[in-house]
Amino acid sequence: MVTGSTEAAAEIGTDAIGERAQELLDRAMKAGAGEAEVFAQTGRSLSAKMEKGDLSQVQADEGSSLGLRVFVDGKLGFASTNQSDPESLEAVAADAVAIARMSPADDANVLPDPEPIEDAARLGHRMDPALASVGVAEVVERAQALAARAVEPDARISIDVASYSVVAGASVVLSSRGVDQRDRDAALTMSLRGFATDGDDTGGMDYRGTVVRDAADVDAELVRVADEVARATIGNLGATSGESYRGRVAFAPAALSSAILGPLFGSASAIAVQRGRSALADKIGEEIAPGIEVIDDPTDRASAGARAYDREGLPARRFALVEDGRLRSYFHNTYSATVDGTRSTGHAQGGARGVPGLGLHACVVGPTAADAPADEDAILAQLGSGLYVQRFSGSVDAASGDFSGTAKSARWVENGRVVRSVREVMLSGNAFEILRSGITLSQAQETLGGSSRVSWSLADGISVTAG
Repeated sequence: MVTGSTEAAAEIGTDAIGERAQELLDRAMKAGAGEAEVFAQTGRSLSAKMEKGDLSQVQADEGSSLGLRVFVDGKLGFASTNQSDPESLEAVAADAVAIARMSPADDANVLPDPEPIEDAARLGHRMDPALASVGVAEVVERAQALAARAVEPDARISIDVASYSVVAGASVVLSSRGVDQRDRDAALTMSLRGFATDGDDTGGMDYRGTVVRDAADVDAELVRVADEVARATIGNLGATSGESYRGRVAFAPAALSSAILGPLFGSASAIAVQRGRSALADKIGEEIAPGIEVIDDPTDRASAGARAYDREGLPARRFALVEDGRLRSYFHNTYSATVDGTRSTGHAQGGARGVPGLGLHACVVGPTAADAPADEDAILAQLGSGLYVQRFSGSVDAASGDFSGTAKSARWVENGRVVRSVREVMLSGNAFEILRSGITLSQAQETLGGSSRVSWSLADGISVTAG
């Protein structure tokens, strides 16, 4: 199926969407807003999807959205539109102001003052035009190549879904307080999900994905993703029963992120602390994770979370969350910062369809020790014997840190080497207790979905229950 236009945008500028954003801002102030902010996005995308060996979809999308946030005497109103005609903009302005007048007042409902951002930080200055100009034929060919590469090593491998897409777009943030930020970006995403079958034996599913901002990196990333899925799916065949125990477990980056790092990130949110949903309340300056460093780095252009400014148009800077194992700060948007009487850390998140949320951009998680284990093999060598988990699926309570779920693509390790695949076993524990007891991280890191970089790890205090 093919929908939409057939060409990706060679260049998307901010002038046109910026003009519409300014018009909407002006109309909001005339409609009675005390303060107003417009977040506008425009973009074009091309995507292709292979399902079970066949091309199932090729899609092209193009459009713009404008989100208007207003405050009237401390009362919040929000409305959005994908239309740009004067009548639609007038209606959105009126709706946002009307909603605000019916909403409860909150002294923390304020907009931030503008802060300078260096032009060199904007992604548009380094945007690869080769990505923005990719056409339909190339998108389809790459999706097919991704699937073909994964099944090439072994006929037992089957690809459930292979996706390949490229997006080029621009964003604008304008406010009545003088915020005026504009930038462009282009990125390519690819993902692959597959499994292997050998007679009556069907191994577990494996999934990988990545984001690329430089066309020169596409081939290498395609090969990496396909080869990792192939290796994992073949490794999932011939699974045997695991062993029940409580103790040390080796985690691949994806599993560590899902089971243990998620609660850390969630509880470091200032809003979670303010609402009594954080295990890290009153712990700034305390050692919460010996030997670990967590840096949010939106200046790293290779990350999917790279950006020059946040949802509110404030600078997105390198931010230390955990240094030398100690919690250095909570992260804030303008609302949470106002509640605490401090400044935003530039972590407002979201798009044109909703009010700003709060979240990290591009986390890098690694060891503080210079003599940390080098890589995955070194982590397994330190484990000696036990379970190695590559993916985790289950429930994680961000407030308490309790997690419980299934180990996916699990392996049993003997004498530091993988000896067999393990059928799905249950894992449970408490992320904060595990972090406080100290986990070992490798120097080598893996990029997860293009957005974060995380080490391989060895953690203690894990309950493993075999079926």
